[in-house]
Amino acid sequence: MSQKCQRSGWVTYIFTLVLGICSLMPFSVAVGAECLDAPVLPLPSTNVVNVSTANQLENAVSNATDGQTILIAPGEYQLSASLVVRKNNLSLIGDSERCDEVVLKGNGMDNSAGVTHGIWTNKVGLVVRNLTIRDVYSHSLAFNNGAQSPQIYNVRLLNAGEQFIKSNKGGSQGVDDGMVEYTIMEYTDGAPSTDHGGGTGYTNGVDVHGGKRWVIRNNLFKNFHTPDSADNLWNPAILMWRGAGETVTENNVFINCDRAIAYGLQNDDGNGNSHSGGVIRNNMIYYSPNLFSGWRTQNSDAAILVWDSPGTKVYHNSALTNGNTNKFIEFRWDTTGAEALNNLSDNIVSGRTGAVYDSSYNYQNASADMFVNPAEGNLRLTTAGRSKVNTAPLVNLVETDIDGNPRASETSVGAQEIVEMVAAPMPPSGLNAFQL
Repeated sequence: MSQKCQRSGWVTYIFTLVLGICSLMPFSVAVGAECLDAPVLPLPSTNVVNVSTANQLENAVSNATDGQTILIAPGEYQLSASLVVRKNNLSLIGDSERCDEVVLKGNGMDNSAGVTHGIWTNKVGLVVRNLTIRDVYSHSLAFNNGAQSPQIYNVRLLNAGEQFIKSNKGGSQGVDDGMVEYTIMEYTDGAPSTDHGGGTGYTNGVDVHGGKRWVIRNNLFKNFHTPDSADNLWNPAILMWRGAGETVTENNVFINCDRAIAYGLQNDDGNGNSHSGGVIRNNMIYYSPNLFSGWRTQNSDAAILVWDSPGTKVYHNSALTNGNTNKFIEFRWDTTGAEALNNLSDNIVSGRTGAVYDSSYNYQNASADMFVNPAEGNLRLTTAGRSKVNTAPLVNLVETDIDGNPRASETSVGAQEIVEMVAAPMPPSGLNAFQL
């Protein structure tokens, strides 16, 4: 065999081996990192205003025109007031591929004389990308009546005094078609300690009133947990209600959140169903042992709520509640046509108050040894986990897992599809790796 052919054989061997290893590498929602592994999007090249100081940023927002991009240079921007966007299709983009090199900063989440919101708008098509908003008194991002189709991408939101992303409604009209991707929402040192108007502990990650067709995916929610002394004890990290519907919540990680996801919250809240339709799929949810007091656990409900939300599908989620909550998934009130299929957890799926739903192929005896790194929200399966989990028939709406791997017709329950290592060929004879 010629030297050229031998080299070619080794290249094929190494390539195939690497391909097999890469097929097992997780899609990155890396909790220890300052940013998530968001694909880099191209920057706009026309109608761009460049800013590099807080004063320039505030002036650019005040004087913006429709369709403009404000490109923000890396640095910390101490805001003097909320950035109020009153133009359509405005983009506020950090000039960085990361989320943490452009930082918009308020004066503290418990400082009532400080910055109220990070960004507020009642206009269509706001884009917020590649930046951090932190330490504001009320909402990091606020969308009011008139706003539609906001896009939040590769953003880090820290320490908001109330909701991190708040979407209000005017009359019967909510903010529709929102997109939240690759965004971190986190309390770094506990929830707010003062009453901002809704009682102490009044917070959520994404709170949408009446909005339709929101997509919330590939995000990290961390430490949405209030003390037993707070007025608000059960804040969902994602709350879609007051007539919301058709929400897609997928591929997110939740760590130590009192409730992770709620589609609907009240029965007959004056908006028809509190929520309707939508899917919750491929999410990972973790609670630290003893996060809740005994009293808190006794009065808890579940990590995922489907309350007054008919037609909602809950598929292929993984959770380790560690005894903090009474249930993993709970259905309540009108849930006609709802389903919980192929989920993996250490807790039960249950219903109350007249709920009607289908529950099948849910594994409810998970343990910490089944998961790669539970404390960091990584509920991908260890070898022990792979040997224990069930398979189930593939369902519509879940063609891939949390890592983007295609699901088999007999699919693994939980967020991760078990993908076997690709068998690599034996290395070519007569040559070792050091002779490449």
